[in-house]
Order: sequence, then C-alpha cells, then structure tokens
Amino acid sequence: MSNILGLSLETPQIIMIAIWFLVIIIAVLLEEQTAELVSIWFAVGGVGGIVCCLIKLPEYVQFIVFAAVSLVLVLSTRPLAKKLMKNSEVKTNINRLVGMKGKLTKAITEDEKGEVKIDYQIWQAVSVDNKEIAEGTQIVVKDIVGNHLVVDIIEE
Repeated sequence: MSNILGLSLETPQIIMIAIWFLVIIIAVLLEEQTAELVSIWFAVGGVGGIVCCLIKLPEYVQFIVFAAVSLVLVLSTRPLAKKLMKNSEVKTNINRLVGMKGKLTKAITEDEKGEVKIDYQIWQAVSVDNKEIAEGTQIVVKDIVGNHLVVDIIEE
C-alpha cells in the first residue's frame, strides 16, 4: 500500500491514476496543437476518472464517468465554442478587400470600368448601382465579382 497525500492507495489504483493522468496530458497536448476545442473535454473527463479512482470506484464506473463527463461537455459547450471561434475568421487573398476603403484613380462611367487604388494596388471597379463615380472619389469595396471590385461612394 502507498500513502499519497494522506490517501491509502493500492497498486491497481496507482496504475489507474497514472492512466488517467496520461489521458489528461494527451488531451491537453492535442488541444494545444489544434486549438479547435476538440480534445480539452477529454482532459476534464480524465479528472472525473481520477476522482472516481480516488474514491475507489471500479474501473468500469471510472470509464462511464469519463465518457459521460466528456460527452456532456462536448454537447453543451461545443456549439457555443464554434460560434465564438467563427468570429475570428481571417480573410485572405482577394476576399480581404471587401470592406476596405480606397480612392478612384480612373472614373467609373456607364460604359467603362474604373480603377481604384487599394492596399497599394490598382483594381478594376464598377459601382454598386451602375452609377458614374468621378476620379478621386473615396470609395468602399462592397463585393467582388469576377476580376473586378464592386464599390460604393463613402458618404461623409
């Protein structure tokens, strides 16, 4: 018998505690690598397994508690976590231009696309409602269609 933190533990309990700590460590390491909230629930479930082991419940009860705690956490918090993480989406490539402001370097007419300078690059542009926009006008990018930007005048 071992005496850890004032608890009288037998060898099978020590082995199970080691297994639960291993589960917790693996779950935390996986979570650290993915940062997608896919395995942290199992770490908390592992804590439930350790508690059951310390109060000397059988192994099958420990596994049931581990599974139940993990499942309840996944079902109750995963949808909220996904919703919160969706807001941190980073726009890349051309999609990042939507919402950016720029200045027309060539007027937009009914017959011709204009040009706008955004982020030190020149892009072809059309107006939102096909109206004419004069050169030098400050605009905001509303959409991207094909290879040109759809812009609108910034009202001051």
